[in-house]
Amino acid sequence: MEQNLKREPADYYPYFDFLRFFLASVVMFYHGDLIEWTYAGKLAVEVFFALSGWLIGGILLKTRSEDMPKFYFNRAIRIWIPYYLAFTLLILASLLKEPITDKWLEFVFYKFTWVYNIFGPPQLAEWGDMMPLDGTGNHFWSVNVEEQFYLVAPLLLVVVPKIGKSLITWCLLSVLLLFVGSYVTLCLGVIAAIVNNRFPKIIMCDTTRLISAVISIGAFILLLTTASYKLVAPIFAISIVLALTIKGKKTGAGALLGGISYPLYLNHWIGLISTNAIFKVFALEASPIEHFIYAFISYALATFLYIIVDKKIHEKRKLWFSHERGVNVIIYAYTSILIGIVGGLVFFN
Repeated sequence: MEQNLKREPADYYPYFDFLRFFLASVVMFYHGDLIEWTYAGKLAVEVFFALSGWLIGGILLKTRSEDMPKFYFNRAIRIWIPYYLAFTLLILASLLKEPITDKWLEFVFYKFTWVYNIFGPPQLAEWGDMMPLDGTGNHFWSVNVEEQFYLVAPLLLVVVPKIGKSLITWCLLSVLLLFVGSYVTLCLGVIAAIVNNRFPKIIMCDTTRLISAVISIGAFILLLTTASYKLVAPIFAISIVLALTIKGKKTGAGALLGGISYPLYLNHWIGLISTNAIFKVFALEASPIEHFIYAFISYALATFLYIIVDKKIHEKRKLWFSHERGVNVIIYAYTSILIGIVGGLVFFN
């Protein structure tokens, strides 16, 4: 397989790097109240999902079953290490100022086992003040959604390809999941990847990109009015992704901005808390400079974490991988989510 990868290098879409950075920044500024539009943060996450569906779907369509341990291992260390680091920092900060209660432990359990998106947000309104830092880590729900997608998608696309590589399968899933919300755009991303795998000239052409751009603009205008978010947001998200499917070479600036997007998304709460602490300690009045300080701290921290964590993971993952470790990752991933679901259904409800 390594030889095949060398002969056929993976496609690279440089505009996706800038898109990731923009989306993470939107979420950051939304949580900092600089962007007040209700759907801003959620819509940015929808685009993240569509992007993941497209990219991971494309990878899995070319992945053989014997290569699954490597796929899971690569996904796990790129997602888990930064996630658990951010999660640990959140818990430590919470322990400095909040008591440990049964409800506090419950929410920590959900985030640790990757099921917070299922059991956490529905309780936010009633129990938000009992969550670590009053629900500051609520945005972790989207990472949990993606982790669940990384476990389900390979089963369909690689283990049972006759079913999983069918457009009908993913279209039916999209319709069914429309009532759930979180997974629809991931499915649309996979659908686009399947179409691209079969008919690359249809997806990878200027006409399709232009049509996608027009649709995304129209969908965004509808979202600004009274249109149904649940119906229009997935269309907007996948249209944005398809409009930017332009192959090219990786650039230094793009790699850096795309690289810091994940640590920025995970850890921008630190910038917000730090900024609030600075203004409180020095008895400063609220002003526009508050947003500047918030952004500076968040971007600086994200860059630092990218260099010492995410970038190192990318550089070392081939050295760290072994078939046994890949299998252990698979076992841990499915077991942890199973424990989380059982715990959520049996012990906490």
